[in-house]
Amino acid sequence: MNIYRRLGDEVATFEARELAEQLVAWHDAMVKHLRVVSSRPDAPCREDCPHDDAASLWVAAQRMFGASVRELAFLRSHGQPGRRVTPSQARDRAAEMRV
Repeated sequence: MNIYRRLGDEVATFEARELAEQLVAWHDAMVKHLRVVSSRPDAPCREDCPHDDAASLWVAAQRMFGASVRELAFLRSHGQPGRRVTPSQARDRAAEMRV
């Protein structure tokens, strides 16, 4: 089961489940983005980059899921202030995801 959906189900409100679905979509878009950026060292982030949503989603997840948010390491790694990854970091993370 998807961790975002599991947390949404644990809170068991419409808002929690709706946030969980937003997080699922963000996660998928972020993984795709990291793969593209990692494949081209000179690839800049585009205007609709998932990085742009990470901080607000991280704050929303903290409010909604409380202490359980510690389970969301991928979101935290991109959503905390100053955590935007460079292309070389993206390559490293994409390589980790393939393992």
